[in-house]
Amino acid sequence: MKEEQNILTDTSFPRLALKARVQIDKVTGQPILLYPEGVLLLNETGAAIVRLCDGSRSLLQIVEELSLQYRQSPAQIQPEIARYLVLLYRHSLLEIESSEFPSFH
Repeated sequence: MKEEQNILTDTSFPRLALKARVQIDKVTGQPILLYPEGVLLLNETGAAIVRLCDGSRSLLQIVEELSLQYRQSPAQIQPEIARYLVLLYRHSLLEIESSEFPSFH
């Protein structure tokens, strides 16, 4: 989690990069993340995480919402969510506003 903490904090506000968008695949009916270089197939959990990354929620708020949805403790799911968001960030599919007051674009 140390590496994730360098990028994400509880008060980070993640949002999808402008080049990325979520939609439902017309063939499979599954959620996908589209971006100019390709497509990322999302499982149910990945889709739930990505849908909350709109820049209006902090990492802590995302974790709290998902902990209620999946009936898991925040402490149990936060490391997994943080790793997933860092992966998206490293592939330039996510922007992270590190502020208590996110800017809205």
